[in-house]
Amino acid sequence: MRERQRIFRGLQGMQFTLRGLRRQVAGHAAALAGTVALFAFIGPFGTYDSMGPSGRTGYWLLAMSGNWSIWAGSVLLVLHLTHDWPLRRRGPALTLAAVLAAVPGTAVVFAAETLFRPGYVGLSRLPEVYLGVAVIGLLISAAVLAVRYRPAPQAQEAPAAAPPRFLDRLPHGIGRDLVYLRMADHYVEAITTEGSDLVLMRFADAVAELEGADGMRVHRSYWVARGHVTGSERVNGRPALCLTGGHKVPVSRTYLPAVRAAGLL
Repeated sequence: MRERQRIFRGLQGMQFTLRGLRRQVAGHAAALAGTVALFAFIGPFGTYDSMGPSGRTGYWLLAMSGNWSIWAGSVLLVLHLTHDWPLRRRGPALTLAAVLAAVPGTAVVFAAETLFRPGYVGLSRLPEVYLGVAVIGLLISAAVLAVRYRPAPQAQEAPAAAPPRFLDRLPHGIGRDLVYLRMADHYVEAITTEGSDLVLMRFADAVAELEGADGMRVHRSYWVARGHVTGSERVNGRPALCLTGGHKVPVSRTYLPAVRAAGLL
């Protein structure tokens, strides 16, 4: 069964890979077709004056498709071999690839010249052709780097949540690492990991001021910090929570379902 699941996941991964490859091929084909159509229309490098629309279309189809394949192969190879390199090293690597790829690219352009306007470009002009092909390759490499290393939009950081207001009532001597609260007549006793103190206020108001803190009310007279719950036991037949420092806090029947739902019992 596990082997069948592994094979199925592998086939799914292959499907996703093939889909991505098809999308990339379709994108390259569309870009190539658009470039050929544009160059055939405007006729750069003297092709507008030296040949008709059909000749320009054939010329640029051969020149651009050949060079497109060479450039795409070179760029993808360099990106694969330098996938873990920083930008300052990948840039020169792509530049070198464009310079080297311009050699076979020049041969493709010279073949197009020989087929569609023989004698227009002689061997003496090969350096000029090479320079033009290399410049276009460098521009393509620069465009690839710009796309690959474009800065991602920075997500706005959410403002830090303000600490619960009740903690501001505690004296500095006992810290703010609250373990639990206990009602003590008209006072609220706050027990922290460093001590305890009495705060003159209603217990309900103290619990309200602890909104947003990771804790909950477990009894009419007790509130506990969930991070300081170390376990549970029964005391005199009734459930109680064990807390940091050896404290034990009773859980009343009213709050028992919520305490169980929170996983504290």
